[in-house]
Amino acid sequence: MANGCELITTKDEYTEYTLYNDAWLGQKEKFERKLEYLATLAKEENWDFVDEEYKVPGKKYPILENYLIFTYDRLKQENKIAISKDGEYMCFNTGLQTQYDEDIYAFFMRNNKPNVKQKWFFVKFCKESDADLAKFSPLPEIANYFENPADLLLDRRLLPIRINYEHIIKDNRDRFKQCVSYNEHELRQALESAVKQAEKKAIRNYKTAIPQFYTNKQTGESKIQLLLPLCIKDKINVDLALVVEKQENAYIAKTVLPLDWAYMNSRRIARPDTDWINFLFKEQKEQ
Repeated sequence: MANGCELITTKDEYTEYTLYNDAWLGQKEKFERKLEYLATLAKEENWDFVDEEYKVPGKKYPILENYLIFTYDRLKQENKIAISKDGEYMCFNTGLQTQYDEDIYAFFMRNNKPNVKQKWFFVKFCKESDADLAKFSPLPEIANYFENPADLLLDRRLLPIRINYEHIIKDNRDRFKQCVSYNEHELRQALESAVKQAEKKAIRNYKTAIPQFYTNKQTGESKIQLLLPLCIKDKINVDLALVVEKQENAYIAKTVLPLDWAYMNSRRIARPDTDWINFLFKEQKEQ
């Protein structure tokens, strides 16, 4: 605690996310206000979870915060973090834009506080026209997550998707229980039907398959995976997202995700442009 406020970062809590290790983001409440400013500065999007189970008390923009930390990680991998010539300032391109298509940047200054390990102190989010960004030339580029655009589309020649149903059901029993109370045999039948339906949808509309960027923490290998809608309870409403990964000449099912997680993961690359995931937020606005 500092000045009666909870701090947003501790050494142990965020060791896997380099933004928290590299920069002091400030007290939790102050950083939340800066996220709110960013959300209003950028084009309107959905930045909070819909399901109450995943909402975080005191945080209105958890998807936005997740987006920023993963964007920073990717930019570091690509050497796209800009540091001023005098070494006193740092910035990165958030990948977001204003209503008038100005790029938005995160701006930092060197952290001179004693006994603090983070090298940088987060100052603000700002537009590319901000005077403080004159310290950098050129301004840094946005993150890139793929080399081959074909990786973002489902290749119908590699269908049907190969699934270890026993493994998928066993590892995700709790996620399935949130939408159905079937026994294992009934669940397998429902899942098989849902996967076939998802394949048909993806064949007819390429936007059905949503890309997400995945990095294996053990190997450090990164790749594009695809998310497909699973209608378990009925043929209309989407309950979960199936994660599939291209391996040589086949698509392999890896796991299933709650829709909030699927949206958050896919947003790291781009704002999803498909009805089955955006319907989640349409329902929220109508309530």
